[in-house]
Amino acid sequence: MTGPQVIAERYRLEERLGAGGMGVVWRATDLELRRTVALKRSLDGDTGQIRREARLGASLHHPHVVAVFDSVADGDDRWLVMEYLPARSLEEIVRADGVLAPERAAAVGAQIASALAAMHARDMVHRDITPGNVLVTEDGTAKLADLGISRWAEVTLTGSAQVGGTAGYLAPEVANGYEAGSAADVFSLGATLFAAVEGVSPWGSGERGPFAQLRRAADGTLEPARNAGSLAPVLETLLSSRPAQRPSAAEAGALLGGAPVGNAPSRRRGLSRPGSRRKALAAGVLVAVVLLVTGFLVFTRDSPPPANAAADLVGDPRTADPCSLLTVNSLSPYGKVFLEPNLGTFARCDLDTTLPAGGGTIVTSLELAAPEEYPAVPPVAGRLGEIQRPNADSGKCRRYFVLPDLKVVSVSSVRADGADAPQLCAMSDAVVGDVYARVVRGPIARRAEAFPRGSLATIDACTLVDDATLRQTVGPGYPVDRYFGNWACAWGHDAESVDLYYDRQWPLATDPPDGQTRATVGGRLAYVDPHESDGNTCDVTVRYRTYTPVLPPLEGTPGRRDEVVLLEFTDDANRGHLDVICARAQSLAAVVASRLPAA
Repeated sequence: MTGPQVIAERYRLEERLGAGGMGVVWRATDLELRRTVALKRSLDGDTGQIRREARLGASLHHPHVVAVFDSVADGDDRWLVMEYLPARSLEEIVRADGVLAPERAAAVGAQIASALAAMHARDMVHRDITPGNVLVTEDGTAKLADLGISRWAEVTLTGSAQVGGTAGYLAPEVANGYEAGSAADVFSLGATLFAAVEGVSPWGSGERGPFAQLRRAADGTLEPARNAGSLAPVLETLLSSRPAQRPSAAEAGALLGGAPVGNAPSRRRGLSRPGSRRKALAAGVLVAVVLLVTGFLVFTRDSPPPANAAADLVGDPRTADPCSLLTVNSLSPYGKVFLEPNLGTFARCDLDTTLPAGGGTIVTSLELAAPEEYPAVPPVAGRLGEIQRPNADSGKCRRYFVLPDLKVVSVSSVRADGADAPQLCAMSDAVVGDVYARVVRGPIARRAEAFPRGSLATIDACTLVDDATLRQTVGPGYPVDRYFGNWACAWGHDAESVDLYYDRQWPLATDPPDGQTRATVGGRLAYVDPHESDGNTCDVTVRYRTYTPVLPPLEGTPGRRDEVVLLEFTDDANRGHLDVICARAQSLAAVVASRLPAA
């Protein structure tokens, strides 16, 4: 691994701790004060979110709130410098060790309640109390983390008719469109403690996705408490559906500590209707847009969503920009990073990382793809899948996740020279974490510029071989498989098949592929590659056009690119006769070349 990056000439990054919807967190060393700190970088650059969080944290000094030390700029990035706490989140504790005993949960809750009381006394509202934002050390000290969506009571950061928080821990009034006040924080504390002793949020396990939890929150339909024991009466009070019936944070702390508390005074602190003053929607008609960001959720309530609302994150594949999901900052600790948008399929974008001290180049590729025919982990339509980490192959490490419409986002790291490298999986993990956080915030951004009319990207690959040719080649009744963006197509069966797909490569004329035979097919430059190991397959690469990318390529690489059509022909009946198979493959490639428009 390369030497660690130093931020603002003071903070040396040591270990990436995790990523959420608002930022990436590292353990770091303060080189001036010789102490360990935590650094958080905003995923959106220096947009003000980090500075806002810094101001909120700086105004609050409390033994049960993670301290904020500073906010620093480094290049285009803004970093938040915080107290480093060697602890696990309540969520991690429950996942690893099982549910907490009621007494232990109450002790944690009393500490967090005292932190909330201090915030509320300053007219601050946290708005995202969850098990993931409660840190607990080995000695039982609990601290509240992540002020990323907190606010002062008089300031609205999300705007009218929007809700901030995490689906499983939202107060009913927030789920119904009211703004979160201090009473909503108290409810979320109760929901967090409920999850600590029951193992699920009071709005259910979330197995059916955040929509189901939101509907339950709006209806106020709580899960029954089964393991709460002596904590049950306190939870019932904290989880009251009516804000006015909940205790204040200070009263909640006393209840959790076992002290007697009188009836909570009637109040509607911080409760106001959204600016549009729409009536609460009927159950089941809750959201138009949902963005779930590693526990952070924002949704707007306008009108009944279409059946596929929030399910199609790609939109038109031909306008979806894979490069919009990448940031060079994901890999900047490893070396000098360059974004390369002009190699491989049209649905691909690369980060090329030049390692220091002659360590070579790592290519980390992101690719959008059609649904897998035989997925290793069966996906659930309508839900964003978890990041999958298959075992690394020699010289390559892949990570991927499935979108709600079953399309796939894949991230792979390889050395440019094909050799193995110890940092491949760490780099894939760093990139896929940032990509996942961006995807769950909303649909993939559109390309800044459309493909030019002369590009292969505007041509449906399935139109390049006619029906008569296919019948003669793979037989009548052949199946047809279309792939992402119609940039690839396959016909036939295992024994006889034709696969065709588009690619972008360095110029074939000056950088020919190794071990392949140059040819002319349909008047176009081509290369023929018989698969000696298989004995039944031959590839033909046909150049369509040579172009100059809009963005300058990486220094030291060719300044122009070729768009090519790759045709793979499998003919099991002629296995072992590659000369016959390659002749047929070239005939098919000639048909393709004849149907291509003039470049």
